[in-house]
Amino acid sequence: MELFVDPKWEWPLHDQLIRQLRAAIEDGDFQDGERLPSVRELAAVLRIHRNTVVRAYSALEDLGYVTGQPGKGFFACPPIRTPLSGALQTLMTETLERLQTLGEDPIVFAKALLPRAMRAHARRYPHLRIAVVECSMEQATLLAQDLSNALQVTADPLVLDALGQWDEAALRQYTLLVTTFQHIEEVQRALPGLAASVMPGLLTAHLKTLRALEKVPQGGRVGVACVTWEGTKRLTEMVQSAGFGHLKIIEGTSEDPKTLPMLLQDTQLIIAATKVAEILQAFAPNAPIVVDDRTFTEGSLLEIRARLDGLNR
Repeated sequence: MELFVDPKWEWPLHDQLIRQLRAAIEDGDFQDGERLPSVRELAAVLRIHRNTVVRAYSALEDLGYVTGQPGKGFFACPPIRTPLSGALQTLMTETLERLQTLGEDPIVFAKALLPRAMRAHARRYPHLRIAVVECSMEQATLLAQDLSNALQVTADPLVLDALGQWDEAALRQYTLLVTTFQHIEEVQRALPGLAASVMPGLLTAHLKTLRALEKVPQGGRVGVACVTWEGTKRLTEMVQSAGFGHLKIIEGTSEDPKTLPMLLQDTQLIIAATKVAEILQAFAPNAPIVVDDRTFTEGSLLEIRARLDGLNR
């Protein structure tokens, strides 16, 4: 396996390792479920501290690129969607081959390219600002962070019930107001003068949730809980629509605290929003909990990006 780290590079060693392992998994160097080099092996080969490797694997596990099994090691989980299209993947491969032909260092090229890419991005999206409208600040904040990371634009969270407190002129700073299909009509009614700027998006469960669900046996009990009943119902629908209708779903919410203990009774897995997961872990630290606050589907991200590109022309 081709890996290399250098303390002279501007990126921390663990970040160098994260980026290279992530690229290797995305490029298919590791198949789904294939064991990655052990912490000891990587530390020895790269001549770095074991804690650096542990930190990298931990970050990759949080990102959903690997799963760790105590006593066995870490195993690859290729993403359902890759960050680059086929055309961009081809362009990148051809560029690396061209650099090799010229005898140039690809790291020097990458260092020079990154700041210029940032400036090009600023020219493409000079003053674009998005708002994400959801029923709770917690959910709006998480979705805004996801959207900001995916599209590299500024995304602010707004709460649906608080829209009436905003001056419409202040909201015109936003190029788009993104919400979910469940709330699209409510947002448009609350902001009649900005209805054309409101865009719906579909939500889906995170990759790590889908990976965890795949391991639950037929008929297994899975707990699902969000801050509100509405959020719980929507997360349940996502689980079932993702092909896990054969599982028995036990629902709960922090709106109704007496429903939470049931989630801890004979469940193989619990999928919970951050706030609910914190409550459950306080009572059962070893419970099989996966934190999932949902994210936008790939199709929705593509539609939002296309809409921004159209508005910026």
